[in-house]
Amino acid sequence: MNLTLADSEFSIIRGGLLDRLLSILRVARVDKVPTLRKIVFYTSITWIPLLVLSAYEGLLWGKNIDIPFLKEFATHIRLLIAVPLFVVAEVVVDRRVKLSMGQFNRSGLLTENARVKFELAKQKADRMSKSYLAEALILVFILANVLLRISANSIGLTTWMFPESDNPSAPSLAGYWGAFISFPVFQFLLFRWLWRWLIWHRLLNMVSKAGLRIIPQHPDKSGGLGFLGESPLPFGIFTFSLSIVFSAMLAERVLYQNLNLQEHYPLIGVFVSICVLINVVPLLTFIKPLSAARTKGINDYHALVAEHHLNFEDKWVANRSEKRDELLGSPDVSSAADVQMVYESIKNMTIFPFNIKTMLITVVISLLPLVGVFALQFPVVDILKMLAGLLL
Repeated sequence: MNLTLADSEFSIIRGGLLDRLLSILRVARVDKVPTLRKIVFYTSITWIPLLVLSAYEGLLWGKNIDIPFLKEFATHIRLLIAVPLFVVAEVVVDRRVKLSMGQFNRSGLLTENARVKFELAKQKADRMSKSYLAEALILVFILANVLLRISANSIGLTTWMFPESDNPSAPSLAGYWGAFISFPVFQFLLFRWLWRWLIWHRLLNMVSKAGLRIIPQHPDKSGGLGFLGESPLPFGIFTFSLSIVFSAMLAERVLYQNLNLQEHYPLIGVFVSICVLINVVPLLTFIKPLSAARTKGINDYHALVAEHHLNFEDKWVANRSEKRDELLGSPDVSSAADVQMVYESIKNMTIFPFNIKTMLITVVISLLPLVGVFALQFPVVDILKMLAGLLL
């Protein structure tokens, strides 16, 4: 059996029920990611029908209801911005993951035994991405959620989904389409990305246990694994999409329900933390091997430095009167300095395959869409001061 899965064949993005359906509908091929065609397809079945049905029922614009369709921007952001970003992210994440996996081969981190386990991990991740069962369970969960929530207007205002004030549990035609088609499509794509994140996490966890040949003296200060924490992180565009949706929901509540942002700072803090964790948690699986490699490297090079310096002392210090003239220009002096520098580089090695810049970028990505929300309640100068306090 061939244990090697070529980079062109490996993917944690392609496959599953949805890709099969898109292939049947000739929207996409299983082996390709036609971004524009997918975006047009999703828009044509989610947002455009809502626009047409709302116009037909007189719910598109006007003062007959509290929130007509064109004013509920959270829906537009979900369907016209977040969904296309989910599609674009497929190309970005697929390329970034393949690049990271290829770097393990190019960097010499894989011993022969580790290479076998590495390829097995890739094959398992590839099979998970093609699992029909996982996406079927996501679909069942979403349908159950739809059935539980379709009969309830939770915000207490008349909207394009629930236009009758005297019957708040009666959806409009656009409301039915949104509840059973548009929003489930968005939710399915969202949960599908969470499933891909689980695949990525499991893949890195398996690779971290493969027995990598970590290099403690590597200049990236992460044992040669620093490439995993380089920006852009694979799931950065996904967390940016989440932040846009989260910000739109907050903004809508600020405008229509007089939400006080200050009372929701803990919620915003939790959301930003989740965005950071989505990007960072898979990398934390390498803490154990990096820690072990650092400890071993310090001990090994401590012994090497001690031996080198003892030999240096025996040769040049104990007998300095006999070899005084030979010391000038001797490579032994530079050799002692070089060994010392290597030892210091190992002591400076971290047990994380990322740095503070990685953390900062994920925080900025998460906070950026929220700036517009804060602008609804705070002066721009105060917002800039708040950001400066967080980032500087």
